[in-house]
Amino acid sequence: MPPETSHEAQRRGSIANALIEDLTIAMCASKSVSVVAPYTSERIRASKDKAAILAHHSVLYALDTRRSDDRLFVQLIYMPTDEIVWASRFQLDPLAISHGKASISDAIQRAIIDRINERRSLVSSFDERPAPYFAYLKGLQALSSLNLPAVRKARRYFKNALDGEGGFAAALAGVSRTLTMEWLLTARNDPELLHHAERHARAAIKENRQLAGAFKELGVSQLYMGKIDESLHALGEAEAISPHYADVLYSHADTLVHASDPRSALAKIRSAIELNPLSPDAYFWTAAGASYFLGDYQQALGYIGRMHDSNPASRLAAASWAMLGESAKARACRVRVLKNNPDFDLERWLKMIPHKERWQTELYREGLVKAGF
Repeated sequence: MPPETSHEAQRRGSIANALIEDLTIAMCASKSVSVVAPYTSERIRASKDKAAILAHHSVLYALDTRRSDDRLFVQLIYMPTDEIVWASRFQLDPLAISHGKASISDAIQRAIIDRINERRSLVSSFDERPAPYFAYLKGLQALSSLNLPAVRKARRYFKNALDGEGGFAAALAGVSRTLTMEWLLTARNDPELLHHAERHARAAIKENRQLAGAFKELGVSQLYMGKIDESLHALGEAEAISPHYADVLYSHADTLVHASDPRSALAKIRSAIELNPLSPDAYFWTAAGASYFLGDYQQALGYIGRMHDSNPASRLAAASWAMLGESAKARACRVRVLKNNPDFDLERWLKMIPHKERWQTELYREGLVKAGF
């Protein structure tokens, strides 16, 4: 669990949350330990009854972290007996932070992974040159806000990390992620952004073929380039490396939807939701899309209803209501779409969205036309 809520961390300019998120993702490489995803962990941190939530989700070990000024206190707790397995504190500065990450990782591995005779996860260490890792964490922190200024700010931090450590694979993957996100946020269909994203992801893989995030970013960029089979292959590689990395499962499921295999997509996104039960909206959006293409429009609307902010899924909701014959509700969703995007053009948008088989595009077109688009 991170030491602060994301709002507190942003207000204080803290990178401690980003440090814990990066550590969590690294631990996902274990094939014997399921790790609760960072988004859910942050929400557990913000809850009033953490112990009850951890028990409900069958969490055996909790890494509890607390910040005091420029120091981070960390303790690993075995929840069934409330036993503190290990505890330490360290400075949150560029000279100490990479050593702190390695110490936490080593403690977790000794307490958990080594207890079940599993190999140790690979942990990057920048003891001699910590500044690149520090910049990388600042980039992760910036990406907690999904808007164009934040994405470009994150890219600057990732590039700063690369200036100090040119072969830093995680920073290369971070740049790739920002480029794909900019392509989505600007909606200009700029192919150069995706080409650059693909190149950075490939460079990250060349530096570290055990980095699941690099294969994940390659797969995401390839999806929007229309390279659906290549995307599936890359995301399969990512999942083989980190089978419990919920965001990898989500991205894999999203590509399966576009690959006209909604049944497999729904099974995979449900696995991601199980690993990250207080899921980001994108997970439910993908589950809704898979349900729509399976012809289960009521289930699609159920997943959309679980989103914290369902506005991005208004097109899908409109199509689902229309296919159920609920014209008034479909029109209400259409009004919401056009309010946010008055220049929306159905045919132009359908050409942007890659689908492997034409039936999928036609089914979506049918729902949207019935909704009045």
